[in-house]
Amino acid sequence: MRATTCQIRWLMSGSIVNFKNSIHGKSMYKKASQPRWHIGRFFSVSCLLLAAASPALGDRLHFSDGESITGALVSISEGNVQWTSAILGELAIGLNHVSFIESGSHFDLQKTSGELNNCWMFIQRNKQFLHCDQGVMTLSDWKLVVAAGETIIEPQPFLQQKGSLILALEDAAGNTDITKYDINARTELRFLDTRHTLAARYQDESSNGQKTRQSWLGTYQYDQFFTEQWFATGNAAYEENEFRDLENRSTVGMGMGYQFLETAYFDLLGKGTLNYVNENITGGQNRERPAFLWNLDFAWRVNEEGMEVFHRHAALQSFQQGADWELTTTTGFKYPINGVFSSIFQLEYNYDNLPAEEGIDKVDRKWSVGVNYDW
Repeated sequence: MRATTCQIRWLMSGSIVNFKNSIHGKSMYKKASQPRWHIGRFFSVSCLLLAAASPALGDRLHFSDGESITGALVSISEGNVQWTSAILGELAIGLNHVSFIESGSHFDLQKTSGELNNCWMFIQRNKQFLHCDQGVMTLSDWKLVVAAGETIIEPQPFLQQKGSLILALEDAAGNTDITKYDINARTELRFLDTRHTLAARYQDESSNGQKTRQSWLGTYQYDQFFTEQWFATGNAAYEENEFRDLENRSTVGMGMGYQFLETAYFDLLGKGTLNYVNENITGGQNRERPAFLWNLDFAWRVNEEGMEVFHRHAALQSFQQGADWELTTTTGFKYPINGVFSSIFQLEYNYDNLPAEEGIDKVDRKWSVGVNYDW
């Protein structure tokens, strides 16, 4: 049944529903079931109770003429909104008569310009907003929506795996001999409500036959989810960096984490852990201390072709000495080349406010361009 403006007229002699169709300029009357009785205020109260008892029909559709109806959005197809009303039943409403839709249910939307996933709709400052996996955006006209249907969430496989390998090389010969290797590998295994993340980094640089940098780092993180967003976490790391006079450093800790976002386009999580840090300095000195570690991991997959912006940082604060803190960040951009390969441009920044020796710089900063392989 098509409708753009629906009026209900309840007569004293019997309950008669008048559906006024402003598209075709016709009126259709449907006689209500017998027996007849005086509806009056009792019907209004009954409708309110029915609406309150039907949370699934809590959506609202606003017409272009300023009127609105409550109910539930079912789908959009062939230029019509399929709508369910507790009073009027199933309706098909032309998109050209729709100004706004408010719905807390989640839908996939097919627009003329592309697809939006897992969207719910709201109105703010007289504008239509869509909150989707791709972000929050405005919709200028519902006629731009080709189709919409309930989001179908497929069951996750028991084991999910993803990872990346970043390789940056430089080899120069002649007046200056320079050799640089920078290798970063990271993999994540997800088994139902547990997650394992392993990462490794190796850096080696030499100039005219002399070593100028050599370091490597390995980390492991374990996450156990007990809600969709909260999880318990444990971490361990081992590092060597002789050019910072750090023979080795071991870190182990545990704490809590929160998964703010985990969609096809966005990942954002934060972790706070209590850690034990053990450092062996090149000169023979040993430093042991408890510390607090704060991790943040963010990724924005800009499009389906593989373009991505990412940022990760780790801040370590000692409980024994306020000046003993360290910040390590990695920020970059990936641009797809072909298939699983992409070019990567990133900045690695490390600030150690209390380095192993006084003569060592507090700041290490490195720009790099390399090739990334994803699996």
